[in-house]
Amino acid sequence: MNRRPRVLAPAAATAVAALLLAGCAQLPTATAPAATGREPLAVQPVQAGRVVEAANAVLRAGADPATTDPAALAARVSGPELRLRTAAHTIAAAGATPPPTGGADELEAIASVLPRQSGFPRWFATVTAPGADQAPSLVVLRTASAREPYTVWATPTLLPGASLPTLAAPADGVAVVAPDEDTNLPLAPQALAEHYADVLTAGTASEHAAEFTADAYRSGVESATAAEQAALAAAGGTYTQERSLLPDGVLAVRTRDGGALVVAAYSWSATVAGPAGGLAGRLDPALAALAGTADALSVTVTREEVVVLAVPPGSGQVAAVAAQSGPVSVAVG
Repeated sequence: MNRRPRVLAPAAATAVAALLLAGCAQLPTATAPAATGREPLAVQPVQAGRVVEAANAVLRAGADPATTDPAALAARVSGPELRLRTAAHTIAAAGATPPPTGGADELEAIASVLPRQSGFPRWFATVTAPGADQAPSLVVLRTASAREPYTVWATPTLLPGASLPTLAAPADGVAVVAPDEDTNLPLAPQALAEHYADVLTAGTASEHAAEFTADAYRSGVESATAAEQAALAAAGGTYTQERSLLPDGVLAVRTRDGGALVVAAYSWSATVAGPAGGLAGRLDPALAALAGTADALSVTVTREEVVVLAVPPGSGQVAAVAAQSGPVSVAVG
């Protein structure tokens, strides 16, 4: 996917994406086998490798956003990843440059995260080798039933200086943590995901801000949003935003130390409106491609975000270690 930013200035996605794509992250090394659960592995290690390669073949075929066939992508891509790539296709086909998302450049697997679970839906993840952005990604794959193939659901990239917590070896598998389970955790995964969304939206004013460590994604969102708000206020305009978890947007597994690795997916809508009685403004080409028009009095940009949280056992601050974000639709007024 083309990842050069082109958004309404000053642009939150631009600053965030630049932070996402900067630097490398260190991967953990498991040194001892972990206890296995009673559930079977969702997929065997060899099977996981075949699944990732099949998905990678489809993504390679659609590597150029301008010529990508969204219908072909849908065979092996779903959820936020499909919507982000479909939006990139719409933007590129219109002759504009798709904004960066912080998604994976490559799907070359170097490690797997294989949950132990029976029944469906199921999921697993793979850590990929660094791509053009020089950072590994956590690729999440999901399936709804035994008759449906696994599809790439999200590909958040590790943040600068961040690392994944140590997990059990693929053959041992990892225990799934239910969204409402808080055993030996500061909070249940669902609650943590909701609290982090509030922090992204309200910044330091959030009552949950102290629950999370500082991270590059949060910092980028806060600074760019503040700049957007200030610029609009000076011109007599307004900026409003809201976030909500996507349906089935929280996934979690146990880490070796008894904490958890949580994947959370959000819909983030931001509305920019000029002063009352003002003239329509010209949209950035990427946003105009999604909106279907070049001018607007107000614009609502809906983005999808996928964030990976490292949760300590017992208590302590939670850290965002990977993220992905990009526009999926634009409505104008």
